[in-house]
Amino acid sequence: MILVYTPKISSRLNYIFRHLFHNLMLEEIKFTTKIEEFIAYNGVKFSYAPQALGGEFHIQSHPILFQQGIKPHAIEFGFWDREPIFFEVPHSDLPFDLFAAAFYLLSRYEEYLPHQLDEHERYGYKNSLQIQHNIFNKPILEIWIEKFKVKLQERFPELSFKERQFYFEPLINVSMARLYQGKSFLRFLFGGFDDLLHLKIRHFWQRHKVYLFGKKDPYDTFDDILSIKKKYKHPLTFFHLLTNYSLFDHNISVNKHEYQSQIKFLADYTETGLLTSYYAVDNEETIEKEVKKLENIIHKPVEKVRAHFNRIKIPATYQTYNDLELKKDYSMGYNHKIGFRAGTSIPFKFYDIENETETHLTLHPTVISDVMLKYQYHLKPKKALKIMLEEGKIIQQYKGHYYPVFHNFILSDTREWRKWHNLYTETIKHFAKHAETYHH
Repeated sequence: MILVYTPKISSRLNYIFRHLFHNLMLEEIKFTTKIEEFIAYNGVKFSYAPQALGGEFHIQSHPILFQQGIKPHAIEFGFWDREPIFFEVPHSDLPFDLFAAAFYLLSRYEEYLPHQLDEHERYGYKNSLQIQHNIFNKPILEIWIEKFKVKLQERFPELSFKERQFYFEPLINVSMARLYQGKSFLRFLFGGFDDLLHLKIRHFWQRHKVYLFGKKDPYDTFDDILSIKKKYKHPLTFFHLLTNYSLFDHNISVNKHEYQSQIKFLADYTETGLLTSYYAVDNEETIEKEVKKLENIIHKPVEKVRAHFNRIKIPATYQTYNDLELKKDYSMGYNHKIGFRAGTSIPFKFYDIENETETHLTLHPTVISDVMLKYQYHLKPKKALKIMLEEGKIIQQYKGHYYPVFHNFILSDTREWRKWHNLYTETIKHFAKHAETYHH
């Protein structure tokens, strides 16, 4: 156990210290505000305060963990053994306040500050200080922690740390369960007309074979996904979109009995989550209805959630998820940019700065998706696979958690997704054998 002296134990301090020590360093800590207790303790210890008490291992504290509400902070970057850092402090055994910097990243402090929205009214990734200072493409928090462990062991050679285990779980967005089947006759007619207008003759005939003659829909790849899961024995979560057709939500109607049966069947063999609809971001009642709809289909409580288009607003969306007793969110990433939105790959509790409290909602960072590689980066399948594997290897190197996002249509082999199936199968093949089982 590590003893930490601090003059005040705030909600923010308690949150970030316990996450970093319990979840990243796998070490128990105890706080004390009593100088006498700290001095008398003979084990591993350090002080976290504006000034050191004496010659102890000392980390000079930045004010942010003892404040409440949002106050703009001047963010200036320096370096620690070639790694970027911020919240530098002059009189300390670390060159910066690791805990303050970690809180700033994990709480998404900057997303509470005035910022520009993108075309989908989301926090624009170009606002991010990680983007601006070139630390977005690495799990900087895990890197800092490894360096901090070395510093502690230099002072306390008797200290040893357990090793975290790499964890891998692909996520499947079911935003379009079918390409043709199950859609209204009007959508069938307009779709066929569009095929002819753009000379998509293969699509035109395929549409008719599925819609009129019962051929299997090309987006109905769920048996293939389950076969791959059975072969490689990896965890898997499907996120289902259950809403009416709109400009950005194109799934078939959840009222279709066959589709409901398939959702229930998948829930018997895999984890199931809700893909909240595009316009639900501002509407707690809509999200609650979608949750209830999915629970009525699978006959289980829904704990997992992802926002369609990663369309979240901090803190409002996460406050809603927490109020509805959703436990695990998988929206902590960007749609347009590969990287670590919160500076980490490892799940963490959402800290609600508006209410200055740690919530029950755990955020699972997502760093990459198939549609991002295809439509945002405009990559060919082989190059996309290379990037997908590289991102996973970075996370694997630091014993993190890799949650790549795929869509069921990646295995469809339609004209648009032809030759993309390897992106899914090779990613599973590579990482499933290296990952440990993690109950989360």
